[in-house]
Amino acid sequence: MNWPLFWALLFGFGMIVGNIMLVKHSANMKMPSLKDAKETQPRPDRAANNATHRQSGAEKQNNPE
Repeated sequence: MNWPLFWALLFGFGMIVGNIMLVKHSANMKMPSLKDAKETQPRPDRAANNATHRQSGAEKQNNPE
C-alpha cells in the first residue's frame, strides 16, 4: 500500500469517527423551543434600526450641511 492512500484512508476514518462522536455529544443537548427563544430575546429598537438603514444608501450624496 502506498503512503498517500494510507493517509487518505486514515483521514477519512478519522472524519467518520469524529462526526459520530460529535453526534453523540450533541444528542444530550436540549434545544430551546421557538416560543421560549422569542420570549427571552428583547425586541429590537425601531429607531436604531431605521438609522442604520438610512446610512446604508450608497446613492445619497455626502453633504456637509
